[in-house]
Amino acid sequence: MKTSVSIPGIHCEGCAMLIKDVSKDDASIQDVAVDLMTKTVVIDHDDEFDLDTWTKEIESLNPVYKVLPVA
Repeated sequence: MKTSVSIPGIHCEGCAMLIKDVSKDDASIQDVAVDLMTKTVVIDHDDEFDLDTWTKEIESLNPVYKVLPVA
C-alpha cells in the first residue's frame, strides 16, 4: 500500500534524510520517497502501518513539520 502526505516545512536534503531515517524504525514501512520540490512524502507500507503514530513522530522532529493529507 502507498500513502502520500504533504509536509510543507521540509526544505532540504537533510530534512528528507531525517524523515527517511526515522521511518526505518517502523517495521511496517518498506520505503519512503521524499520529493523536496512538491514537499510530498510517499510511504510504501503494509496493512499494519499506523499513520497517526508516524505523523506524531515526524512532527516531533521539527516544529515546522506538519503532516497534511495530499489533496
